[in-house]
Amino acid sequence: MRLSVPTGQFLSEYWQQKPLFCPQALPGFKSPLTPDELAGLAMEPSAESRMVWQHAGSWQQQCGPFAEDAFHKPDPWTLLMHGVDHWHSEVAALRQSLPPIPSWRFDDIMVSYATDGAGVGPHFDRYDVFLLQGQGQREWRLGPACDDSTPQLQENGLSLIPPFKAKETFVLEPGDALYVPPGIAHWGIARGESMTFSLGYRAPRIADLLARQIDGVLTKLAPQLLLEDGFLAPTGARAGEITSDHIANARAALQSAIEALDDFTWLGEVVTEVAAPGDQDDLYPTTSIVGESVRLTPTSRVAWMERADAIDVFVDGEYRSIPLKAIRWVIHLCEGQWATQQALREDAPELYEYLEERNALTDEDAS
Repeated sequence: MRLSVPTGQFLSEYWQQKPLFCPQALPGFKSPLTPDELAGLAMEPSAESRMVWQHAGSWQQQCGPFAEDAFHKPDPWTLLMHGVDHWHSEVAALRQSLPPIPSWRFDDIMVSYATDGAGVGPHFDRYDVFLLQGQGQREWRLGPACDDSTPQLQENGLSLIPPFKAKETFVLEPGDALYVPPGIAHWGIARGESMTFSLGYRAPRIADLLARQIDGVLTKLAPQLLLEDGFLAPTGARAGEITSDHIANARAALQSAIEALDDFTWLGEVVTEVAAPGDQDDLYPTTSIVGESVRLTPTSRVAWMERADAIDVFVDGEYRSIPLKAIRWVIHLCEGQWATQQALREDAPELYEYLEERNALTDEDAS
């Protein structure tokens, strides 16, 4: 994806800070998906899809799967489907066009089709997103930064905000992209029939990170280990008092335990976890690899962490320690590149075995 500013400038001045309009980010881009194909996917029982429309001034929402007659509403309507990259290989290929942001931060590609004048209302998101126009035109109105104190309108399961005066307005043509950071109010309205690809990133909740860190440390912490008072014992505190020195001593003990025992494997597990493992198995059944070359499946979340003599490779919330010599292959595959099965098996057999076991590889002949 061609940004309208240098990558370094984007990361330092725009990423998670302010929007950026990128005209012809993908020159000559043509949607790899038709509205009819999107509607067909939305009829699948396992698909995560919904329709949004406004009737008599009230916002309405309906979740899929849909029957064919659902797409014949008299009011302007929008069809949205999450995780289309998990269903469609050409949509999944769009991942490779993203700027050099850690791939484990990427979530999925949502595709929305809207009839003339339709949209999902004014709102803000808590994640980063690149809005790539695939077909027709869509007008995007950008408003102020929002947070938990921003008034919100809950209508039929939709989290909207009151209409706002736009600070900036952009009309996206096919191939144009608009980066919107978390918290920025935005409102998209279709000009004629329109299809947009939303390439979204996710960030784990701090509460989840803290819980997993503590859980990881507790599994390694000796249960008989007690808090030592050290020099605080004879300080002569008033009866029953917990002093600031006591608090500092307890904090230091906890920090020492974390620093000594925390290996941060929990972070790789959290950022690669899939949202619903049970559904994942239904959507992406195990397939046999018959082609000579393989690459990572678009459905797998893969990250890695280098250590002194090995690398921890994380796949869909689990990890395995792999010999350090496999690092070049991990990087190669995480870049979305192909590798021959023979070379991968000979140079990094442990990595190949683990990825195959986790159903994280697909071959060149896979659909």
